[in-house]
Amino acid sequence: MSREKSSKRRKNDQPSLVAEWRTWFAGKSPVFRFGLKFGLLMAVLYILLALPWCDRMLFSYLQANAWLTNLILNCLGQHSHVSGVTISSSQFAMSVQRGCDAVEPTWLFCAAVVSFPATWRRKLMGILMGMVVLQVLNVVRLVTLFLIHIHAPTLFDSAHLEIWPVIFIVVAILLFVGWRGWSDKEISGHAT
Repeated sequence: MSREKSSKRRKNDQPSLVAEWRTWFAGKSPVFRFGLKFGLLMAVLYILLALPWCDRMLFSYLQANAWLTNLILNCLGQHSHVSGVTISSSQFAMSVQRGCDAVEPTWLFCAAVVSFPATWRRKLMGILMGMVVLQVLNVVRLVTLFLIHIHAPTLFDSAHLEIWPVIFIVVAILLFVGWRGWSDKEISGHAT
């Protein structure tokens, strides 16, 4: 046998870096794998949020939130109007800014679902359901903040900076726990 063939055989016998990483990763506990995937996905969010094109895209999303909030406020008799991301009435004006958009709690939920071992069909169903719930909750939040500032202005800062952020995180976690329970039932239901 020639030297060339034995050299090629040794190279083929050595696992690639990707194969070594997959073996190492598979040998870790499921909690570690979940945490690593989740952490990486959360890092991706903050990297994306730092990019200018993402800022422009988010501005359009904020405008849509302001428009929908304004529509609901008008249905509630507030006689408000919207300009860009600012909702105004004769009593109060509120600007919908980054952080008022439910992006972080939605990404938190989606990152948890994607990181959890389940089929992609179940993951996509969970992500869709969670995104809808969190986006509806965000519009409810914006409407209530507007109304709180008009009817109980001393409560506005607490509602805006303390109460609603906690509600969002708790709802995102509860959605994940609920999705996980549903996903586990689906798995065990098919196994029997």
